[in-house]
Formats: sequence, structure tokens, C-alpha cells
Amino acid sequence: MDRFTTYCVTCARGARSFTNQYRDFLLDPGTLFTLASGLLLILAIALNPLEVVSEHAPQSGAHWIYLASALAGSSYIWWSAFQGIRAGDFTADVPVSLATLAALLIGQYAAAAVVAVLLLLGGMLEEFVAARAGHALEDLARLLPDRVTVRRPDGDVSLPLDAVQVGEVVLVRPGERVAVDGEVLSGMAALNQAAITGESVPVEKRPGDRVFAGTLNENGAIEVRTTQVGERTTLGQIRRMVLEAQENKAPIERVLNRYARFYTPAAILLGLALWALTGDVLRAITVLIVFCPCVMVLATPTALVASIGNAALRGSLVKRGATVETLAKVDTIIFDKTGTLTTGRPRLAAVLPVDGRPAGEILRLAAGAEKFSEHPLGRSVVQAAREGSLVVADPQAFEALPGAGVQAQVEGVAVLLGKPQLLAGRGIAIPAGVQAQLDELAGEGQLVILAAIDRRMSGLLVFEDSSRPQSRPTIRRLQAMGMRTVLLSGDHRQTAQRVAGELGIQEVYAEVLPQQKVEVVRQIQAQQQVVAFVGDGINDGPALATADVGVAMGLGGTDLAIETAEISLLSDDLSRLPHLIHLSRQAMRAIRQNLAFSLGVLALAVLLTIVGILTPVTGALLHELSSIPVIANSARLIGLQEPGMEEAV
Repeated sequence: MDRFTTYCVTCARGARSFTNQYRDFLLDPGTLFTLASGLLLILAIALNPLEVVSEHAPQSGAHWIYLASALAGSSYIWWSAFQGIRAGDFTADVPVSLATLAALLIGQYAAAAVVAVLLLLGGMLEEFVAARAGHALEDLARLLPDRVTVRRPDGDVSLPLDAVQVGEVVLVRPGERVAVDGEVLSGMAALNQAAITGESVPVEKRPGDRVFAGTLNENGAIEVRTTQVGERTTLGQIRRMVLEAQENKAPIERVLNRYARFYTPAAILLGLALWALTGDVLRAITVLIVFCPCVMVLATPTALVASIGNAALRGSLVKRGATVETLAKVDTIIFDKTGTLTTGRPRLAAVLPVDGRPAGEILRLAAGAEKFSEHPLGRSVVQAAREGSLVVADPQAFEALPGAGVQAQVEGVAVLLGKPQLLAGRGIAIPAGVQAQLDELAGEGQLVILAAIDRRMSGLLVFEDSSRPQSRPTIRRLQAMGMRTVLLSGDHRQTAQRVAGELGIQEVYAEVLPQQKVEVVRQIQAQQQVVAFVGDGINDGPALATADVGVAMGLGGTDLAIETAEISLLSDDLSRLPHLIHLSRQAMRAIRQNLAFSLGVLALAVLLTIVGILTPVTGALLHELSSIPVIANSARLIGLQEPGMEEAV
């Protein structure tokens, strides 16, 4: 008895939870009409089941219950068809409305009721799937705490999340979720980032590391300086982009919807012709039912949504369904170098004075000039100065020169950092000995930035950068898939060629400015190539927008790059790229299979109707059951993995 009581209590709680979660779905008019029509149909079948299977069955009181069920279901279908016609949509509900109306007019109440209930059940299931997707998006918002501990000069304050401002310092204790995007100021912690990046292993966070809203602090305490709040956090952007991906239709989906408009007149004409030739109005009604384009319309969006979900589960955010279609056609991938193929965290290896100024002074002034820069080289300069216990002052003036360098006013002096071309363009002479030194370092594949202080050549900043561990195997897998790979970089040619040689990339464009990157992308597109561009920096924004598909490195990338690109690799893992391409190709293959299957079922159903085998009831059953293989074929994409590929020796 106790076990039974516990079971009942558990069921009641589950039902109450389900009702609360899906209240809007349960109270939707479509759901209510479907339930009312379905319950009446069940009652009528219980009283007189023969009327469903035979049009000559003896009538009873159940005959009028069949009529009530048919009217309850058909009235909602008629209303939906009327709304569709007002909006210029003559698909789906229109032929079914004509079919149920005709069945009612000739007294086939049982057939009309079964057809209406089956069609409404199919629509209700689609709405339930949509409700679950919406509920999943709401779950994203629940990853954030309601209140946050903010550190103020007069003590810690607990504030509502929407009261936190950019620049404030937030305390995150063990077991709490991070509420904002920001940078760790102090402390160490192990954060579970699975909800954001797909990484299953907690990531150690130290001062200077970025953290994301929605991640769980499993161990340790950290202070975080807020950089983004609310909808501008990575979590907020994920939710917004998923909504946009659901709303945006791929080109292939728009084409199918356009062709689907011809279904209704074709169904009506075929039904009238069959009625005229056979004199059997039930065959005409059946044609209207089986000709409904629901299965064909499901063929594309189910595959696209499944593939977008697969990518999200593996830490890749695809913003819209159209991107999946385009990515399947990509045959050339252009990679930015710094921060994409390399770690993007070059280490300042040496400061070489030129005019006798101390190396420490050059580093201090250079760090002040780069303090507000987002470029990886600038961050390395600042980090090196701090590691050397140098005081880095804020610049009085700062200007980033995309693709060239930076200029700033630091401690009352003018500082210019950049390539030799930048200094030469500003009339700053480069001594012959320095030029020889530059050539020697470039020949070794070293990255060198020149520092000019008060319009005088003062020193060389020498950097070392290493390739990402996954870059080489990723390039090889892409090439094995038939991809043309290209390296595009603003660095010296020797440096770019050294990295390309290590990774097996044959085609290199070096010493290019941001606008020149766009020209290279367009040049390759002019060769009838479909181009994907992979980058991470501000200077990659134009190229990401110009390419057929832009892919941004999510963690290390700038906000501009992530906003411009169609795909974001949230875990900065290049090895996701071959999987995305394989996934997109499989998605398009599934769409073609779905369309072929739906057209085959349509042809078979029409043939069986013409010869008199299908009735309105069996036609409706065939129509609804035919959607199951389409949904199943698309659903398998959710668990699709890239086939194992051996790295060539």
C-alpha cells in the first residue's frame, strides 16, 4: 500500500510539472480541438466500430457522435485553411478541408472524423516538438542565478542579476554558477563549461582567463570583472542565435515551399478528374487527403534542425539553417594564421634595443601603448611587462591600425608599434643594420614588431608562436575530404610559409591587410569555388562577412568576428571543422532522401487511390505514417559522428 501511495504521489508531481512546463501548449486551441475531436471519436468507435471500416455498416446513435467528432476537428482545420488563404498560403490545410467537407456532405461522418483527428494529431505532435524546443531555450536562461555577489569598496553586496553593470567585480563561490561574461581578476577555480563549449572536463581558470555566464564553479573561488551582461553574454547570444536559426529558412526550404503551392490546384484537378471518370466521390476525397504536402514540407526543416542540434552538442554554434546548405558545398577553406591555426597567444621572446634606450623602458612604453588592444601580440606585450613587475600606465591616446599596428601617447611620449611598412609610411627611418637583423629573424620564421618612440626607431619586439596541436591533423582530414586549404596572414612571408610548411598547406598569401583579405576571398570565389573563411580577430571581420561561410574561433575570437561569422567554434577546437562539413553533407543527403521518399509515397498513394484500394481512412493513415521515416531519417543526424580518419604519415 505504501509503495502504491508513493507511486501515485510521484505520478501526480510529474503530471503537475508537465502541466506547468507546457501550459501554453496544452491550452492552445489546436490542442483543445484535437483532444475534443479525439475523445468523441474514441467514444463513437467504442459504440459502433464497424462504421469506421465500412461505409455500409448499420447506423446507430454513434453515427451522430462521429458527426460531432468530425465537426469538432474539421472546424479547426477549416479555420486554419482560411487563415492560410488570407496569408497567401494554399498548402496543407486547404485540400484536407475540402476532403472533410466533401465527406460530411455525402454523410461519411466516420471517415471525416478519422481524417480530421489523424491530421490534427500530426499537427499537435509538431507543435509539441516546437514547445519542447522552446522549453529547452528557457532552460538556458535558468542556468543563470537570480542574485549576484558584487564586490564594492564598502563591502560585498547581493544584487539582482539585471542590476549588475559592465566593469563591476563579481564574486563566484564554489557550487555557484557564473552570472556574467568576464575576466578572472584573482583566485583559481575549476569551471564546468559543458553548457557553453561542450567540453566535458572542468577547465582550470586563473587570473587573466575569460569566463562565461552559465558555467558552473565546481571548485575554488574567483573574482570576475564583468565584460558582458544579459543578452550580450555568450549564453544570451546562443539563445538568440538558436531562435534566429529556427526562424531563418534555408534556400532549399524556400524553394520547396514555393513548389508546394502547386499542390492544392493539382490535388483539386486530379480529384475532380477521378470523380468524373469513376463517379466515386470517395476516391476524389482520398486524393485530396493523400495529396497533402505535409511530409514533403517536413523533409527539410527536420534535417536542418537536427544538424544544428548536433553541432551545438559538440560546441559549434550554427546560426541559421541556410549555413548548413552552403557549408555542404564548400570546397575551399581559407585560414587566418594567428589565433586560428596557431594558439594566438604568442610569447614575447626578446626586446632588442636599437637606439640605446633600456629594454625595460621600451617594454614598459610598448605595454602602455598595447594596454587597450585586443590583438594577441598586444596582450603578450602587456603580459610580459606585468611578469617583469613593470608598472603599465594607461595611454593618454590610443588608436588601433588594423593590419598594421597601433599608435598611442604613453607617459607623454608618442609610441608607434607595427611593421616596417608602417614606420616607413610615417617617415621613420630604419637603419641598415636593423633591416639586416629583421631579414635574419624573418628568415628564421620569427615574428618581429618594430617600436618607434618619439618618431625614432628604438627597438625590436621578437615573438614566438606555436601551432595548435589539432591544426595539422585537421588540415590533413580536410584535404582527405577533397578540400583546398589556403593560409592567409598579415605576417611576414617567411613566418607564414614556415607555419604553412609545418601544417602541410601549399597555398599561402602573406603580408595582406584586412581589405586585401577580402580581395583574396573574392579572387578565389571568382574561380567558381565556394569559400569558408576561418578567423578570430577584428581584422578578419570583412573576410568573414565576404566568404560564403564565416567560421569564428569562439573563445579566443573578438566579438566582431563572432558576430560576423555564421558559425562559432565555442571551444576553439579546429578539429570540429571536418565534423561540421561531414555533418552538413549528410544533412543535405538526408534532405534529398526525405524528398525522394515523400514523392515516392505520394505517387504510390495516388496510384492506390486511382485503382480504388485506398479509402479516406486508410489514405489518412498512410499519409501520417509516411512522416515517421522522414522524421527518423532526420533525427539520426543528432547523433551523427565523423567517421574515423587515419592521419597520413
